[in-house]
Amino acid sequence: MAPNRRAQAALDFLISYGIAIVIITAALFIIANLGAFNATISPESCTPAPSFSCVSYSLNTTGALSVVLLQATGGTITISGVACSAGVNSTGNAPATGNVHVLPDSGASVVYYPANAIQNPSLPTSNATLVSAYCYRAGGAKASGALGNTFTGYIWLNYSYSNLPGYTVEQVASFSVKYT
Repeated sequence: MAPNRRAQAALDFLISYGIAIVIITAALFIIANLGAFNATISPESCTPAPSFSCVSYSLNTTGALSVVLLQATGGTITISGVACSAGVNSTGNAPATGNVHVLPDSGASVVYYPANAIQNPSLPTSNATLVSAYCYRAGGAKASGALGNTFTGYIWLNYSYSNLPGYTVEQVASFSVKYT
């Protein structure tokens, strides 16, 4: 191969790779400016247990969660308690911190609910109600955070079915929500 051909091949190689690097750099710059690499951008989600549905949910900066839950258990349920926790206890059947017994706050030393925690405690199937609870972090402190930060946890209900004795404590949803 003549020296001019080798030089031409080297120049073609460098130009083609140089153009590719410029295009990739420009694409990454545009994507970064759109906020795709922003750590505070995370999807909000609410994943309900069977027979429940999250209609809407929000968490304020003091840790008060408000959730509109729809139930479709096939009968009327009566809600007697609600809890929100970042973790599950060692047996997997209750919150790890906060309102660990998922009971109403009457007579308790810790205030578990904001005012009017359960909008409609008697809830027929295919109906929704607003429930509220303070959320607690894994260490036991009430969850609080700056606007836009994310909290991930679980919603628990203590409820009974119509005409059946006893109560059921159940994790009805896991969620990830930003403080508003």
